[in-house]
Amino acid sequence: MYRLFDAAVACDFPLPGVPEVKQSEADIRVARGPAPATACDHHWLHSWYDGNSEPVLACARLPGEDGAGGYLLRFPGLADFVLTGTAVVCHPHPDCAENSLRHLLLDQVIPRLWAHLGHLVLHASAVQLPDDRVIAFLGQSGWGKSTLAAAMQSRGCRLLGDDTIWLSAVEGGVRLVPGYTGLRLNDDSITSLGLQQIGWASMCHYSEKRRNEILPVQREQPLLLDALHVMAEPGAAGSALSITPLTEAGLLTTLIRHSFLLDVRDAGAAKEQLHQASTVVRATPASFTLAYPRDYQLLNSVCDGLMVGGAL
Repeated sequence: MYRLFDAAVACDFPLPGVPEVKQSEADIRVARGPAPATACDHHWLHSWYDGNSEPVLACARLPGEDGAGGYLLRFPGLADFVLTGTAVVCHPHPDCAENSLRHLLLDQVIPRLWAHLGHLVLHASAVQLPDDRVIAFLGQSGWGKSTLAAAMQSRGCRLLGDDTIWLSAVEGGVRLVPGYTGLRLNDDSITSLGLQQIGWASMCHYSEKRRNEILPVQREQPLLLDALHVMAEPGAAGSALSITPLTEAGLLTTLIRHSFLLDVRDAGAAKEQLHQASTVVRATPASFTLAYPRDYQLLNSVCDGLMVGGAL
C-alpha cells in the first residue's frame, strides 16, 4: 500500500520512491492488465497534444450498466489506463518500460483521477523554507518548476513535490498535499546546480529527464500554504527578477489553467473544479507572478528573493 496525495493506493506492482503505508483499506486500487487492443471504436472526448502537434493523450468515456461507466486514458504507443470509480487497470504495450508505466500512472493518471473525485490538483512544485513557510510554484511543463525547487532545496529548503500538488481550503488557510516527493531534472540542470550524480535514474524511456527518489519527512501537522507563485513564460522577464502581486481574478484563472481535469465535457466536474479553485483563492494568504531570466547563474538571486518573501 502506498500514499499518494492523501490517498492510500493499493498497487500490484512496485512504485519505488512512493512512501508505503500500513493500512487495510485502499482509497484507490491499481492493477496490471493485458496489452491494449490495437483497434478502438470508442468516442474520444478530448485529446492533448505536444508542442509538435503530436497526440500524447486521449480520453474516452466507457459505457456501463445503469450509466456507471468509466474512462479510458490512452497514451499512444505506450499504455492504456481504464478508470472505473476508484479502480485503475493499466494496459501497457509490450515495449513500454516499467519506469515509463510508473511515470504515466503517478504523474498523469492518478492526478486526473484524484481531480475527478472532487479535488483541486495542480501542475506545481512546492518547498518548505528553513523558517517553515510553505511556497508553491505553478507553471507549464518546461518552464522551470523542478529546477527552481531543486535550487531552493540546495539552499536548505525541504522539497515537498516537484510536479503535482493538491490544494484545499481549510480552517486557517490553504492545505497543501504533494502527490509524492521526487525530483525530475535534465542533465544540464543536475550539473549546473552542482547536485550529486548518484541516485538518478531514467524517468521514462521517451524522455531525457532523470528522476531522483526523495522520501518525504514524516509530518505531524498539515502543511499550510504561505504564498503561491505563478511562473511567467520564459523570455517574458527581461533581464531582472520580478515578483509582483497577483489579483484574485488572475489567480483563479491561473488555477483553472494549471489544474488537472479528467473529463473536459463533464459540466458537474467543471463546476466542482471552479468551486474548489474559488475557495482556495479566497483562502490563499499571498499570490504573485514570478518572472525571471532562465539563467542558472541567476538562480541564487531568485532564491534570495523568494526566501525574503513579498513583492520585488
